[in-house]
Parts: sequence; structure tokens; C-alpha cells
Amino acid sequence: MPVKEILPLSPSDIKKLRQQLIAMLAFPVIVIGMFLLCISFVFRDFKNSFEGDTIAIYVVIGFCLFFFGIIAYTIATTAIDLRRGLKHRISGRVTEKRLNVQSTGGRSGTRGKTRTARHYYLHVDDEEFSVDYREYSKVKVGMDIVMDRAPISKRTLDLIVVLQPDERGVSLTHKDTTRFLEKRIPHTRYTQRDFEALKRMWYAVLKRRLLLAAPFLSVGILLLISGFWGFMVLLFPLWIVPLYQGYKLLRASRIHRKDRFSAHKKGVAALVEDKVTITSNRTSNSNRVGTTDGTLVVNTVLYDQLSVGDGIVIFKTQFGNVPISIRTKDNQETYLV
Repeated sequence: MPVKEILPLSPSDIKKLRQQLIAMLAFPVIVIGMFLLCISFVFRDFKNSFEGDTIAIYVVIGFCLFFFGIIAYTIATTAIDLRRGLKHRISGRVTEKRLNVQSTGGRSGTRGKTRTARHYYLHVDDEEFSVDYREYSKVKVGMDIVMDRAPISKRTLDLIVVLQPDERGVSLTHKDTTRFLEKRIPHTRYTQRDFEALKRMWYAVLKRRLLLAAPFLSVGILLLISGFWGFMVLLFPLWIVPLYQGYKLLRASRIHRKDRFSAHKKGVAALVEDKVTITSNRTSNSNRVGTTDGTLVVNTVLYDQLSVGDGIVIFKTQFGNVPISIRTKDNQETYLV
């Protein structure tokens, strides 16, 4: 559990909360003005337009109550924090980072526009706190931080990085790090598992390219079968997407054959720099590990095994330069596909 202290608000904290309060008070006024302006243009006679339509009136009233209820709650929580004049200071180590992606609308069979909201969370000594992107991008897993938060509105007032992972001596020293990253990894001959991984990678590329080209190709074929040649000329951009996907698929096929015939994979030494879990209401959860050689998507078991500062070897294909597997410090090789 993180260390928590109750402290009085500093002048800078009060200023931040007041700015948020002023913004939230001004926001509904601006929204009401824009709403009335739109209504005046769309409905010249507002009273006669909704006269007798009680359902529409109830819908508008319900929406207004919901919208202004959220605004009122935010204003109330910020005002309570200012009145009490206290904040929580949380000290501890970042043990996890989580990005939650929530998408609404845009499902199949609807014409609604997709809206995506991203929520950022930090786990400090295994306790989760919501933060803004600015604080989220500022820290990495393994850092010791001090975070000031408003207790009621849950706003992050300040976040300071106290100690980096390498400053604690947990990871490799600077000299050892440089030596490890400069280490030359000899090319390794493919095993049967490597060939199976290459096959899975090729099928994944094939599936993705076909799915992207299928809708446009289907419409084009239907127009050809129906004899609408005029539309084919008019809608010539319809063929651009399938042609481009076919070109990318042909190029991927050539690289795949070259990688198979080379029969060797190359290794790159890298250090684990960060770890992030991504959750979503549309797709399955994923675990990403940031390294000095780029970001990798790994399974949950490997994600739990790796720690910030660990030295790993990333094996890639010779020509496609696509990661196949990872060898950890325990000489255990785990495949990424």
C-alpha cells in the first residue's frame, strides 16, 4: 500500500482548483448559448414546433437534467475540496500503468460516428489512481513518485518523480547497460517452432489484407456481374484499395519466402523500459512492453515475468525485421505469435 498523508492545500493547488471551478461554471453557460442559437436557426418558432409533442419535450428535459447533473457534481466536488483546504499526498512506486479505451457508436448496422475516450491509470504500490495523460506519460513502471490529489474531486494537483529505477541500483549499472546493449547476438538457425511462428505471421498478414480489401472488392464484382459498367468508370477509386492491398500482400509474400529460405533469425539486445496494460470495451486486453528497441505486444505470463531494467534478447526475421520471440535473462525463449 502507498504512503498517504493529509496536508493543507498550497497556493498553487488552490489556483488549480479555482481555475477548474471557473471553467466548469462557464461551460454550461456556453453550452446553453450554443444550444439556443442552434434551436433559433433550426426551429424558427420553437413553441409551435414542439407543441403537443410531449415525448420530445421529456427527452430534452431528461437530457438536460443528466448533463447538468454531471456538471453540478463536478462543481460541487471541487468546491468542497476548496472549502476543506486539504489534499492527499501519496508516495510509492509505480507498479503498473493501464490505458482504458472506451468506444461508443459506430457498430455494424449503424451509421453513428464512433467516439473514443481514453482513461489513464497508475498503480502506486498496487493501488490504482486515475490521472491525466500529462502525468501518465511522465512516469514509467518502477519509478518512485510523490503525487498530490484532491480527496473529493480526485484531481491530480502535482506529480513528482523522486527516484528512477536505475538510481536505486535495482537494474544494471550504466556500464553494464552499455556493455549489454552493445553485445553482438549471433544469428540463430530456425527451429521447427520458428517455422510455425513464421507461418502464423503470414496467415495473420493474409487475413488482415483480405479483410481490408474484401468490402471494396465485393462491391466492384457485384457491379461487374450486374453489368453496370458506367458505374465502374465513375467509381474507379473503388479499385484503388484492393490493388494497394494486393501490392502489400505480394510484397509481404516475397519477404516471407526470403525469411523462410534464409533459415536464420537475428537477435537484438534490449532493455525493458516500461510496461502498459491496455483494456477496451471493443477489443481484447493487451499487454505492451516498452524496450530500447521498440514496443512489443506480449502475453500475460511473459508480461508478469518481465521487470523494468531486465536485459532481454529480441529475435527477429532477417528481412521483414519482425519480432518472433524473446529470450529472457533466465534463457527462456517465449514466442510473440
